[in-house]
Order: sequence, then C-alpha cells, then structure tokens
Amino acid sequence: MAPVHVGEWSGGEKRRHKRVSFHVSIECCSDQATLEGRGENISTSGMLIRTPTPFAEDEEIILRFTLPGSSGRSECRARVAHAVPDAFMGVEFVDLPEDLLERIEEYAATAATALQARIKK
Repeated sequence: MAPVHVGEWSGGEKRRHKRVSFHVSIECCSDQATLEGRGENISTSGMLIRTPTPFAEDEEIILRFTLPGSSGRSECRARVAHAVPDAFMGVEFVDLPEDLLERIEEYAATAATALQARIKK
C-alpha cells in the first residue's frame, strides 16, 4: 500500500463532524465484489478505510464492522466520496440506522475523552 504523508493533501478541511481513530477490520461489499479494509477514522458521517483496491468514487457499498466495546457486527450503506488507488477510500454513510448512529456517537465521545486524558499526562 502506498504511504500517504501529512502535508500532501492540498484540499481544505470540509468535514462537518469530528473524526476519531478507528482501527478495525472493515468488510466492504458492492454488487460485484467484496474487499477487506482497515478503518483509520470514523465520525457520524463516514469513515476512512485503508485498502489497496478502493471502490470507485460515487459507488454505493455495504460496510460490515464491529465497533470497539460493542457486541455484534454492524452493517450500513455508504457512498465512496473519494478514493486513492493503493491507499484508501473515504466513505459517507447513507441512511445510517439510528441505533448505529448512537453507538458511533458514544464510541467517538469515549475515544476523544481517552485521547485527551493521554495528552494531559
């Protein structure tokens, strides 16, 4: 997988929702293929997934993953917002179920609090 270095991104920050680290396996499925990726970060609006073979931009896919601290596997629809071959894809959630939205909010709040505690040490 090609490394992506800080400072290479020339676009402005457009995120509306704060993202937190999210290092879990992600199963990504389209009508034609299934691929495995690794989550990098997550918010209530989407996530960044490391994968050497991202799906095409604007493709709608199904994601399956387990939130840390959660029992059971989650599933949701997403749209590929951007993709970098041999590196990653950023996805935007589509019609995220309310219960999953609440679990992501809880995970993000817990992860952010834990990060702040580590910084203060």
